[in-house]
Amino acid sequence: MDCATLVQVAACLRGTVGQITPLLETLYFRAAPLAVLDCCATLEALAQEVEQDDVQTITERGREQLQVL
Repeated sequence: MDCATLVQVAACLRGTVGQITPLLETLYFRAAPLAVLDCCATLEALAQEVEQDDVQTITERGREQLQVL
């Protein structure tokens, strides 16, 4: 169940990237060193980490719990 929730979180992060990207494209000062210009790359990286690392961690913890029982 937790893994499915994590996949949903990653999808939400990617959806946010999809909403932010067009807004960033309207910025006149895109060449300026603005932190906001990095937010989509950061959110995408976070989505990948959630899908890979967090799902793996949850899966491993679930296996550990089953072994204890």
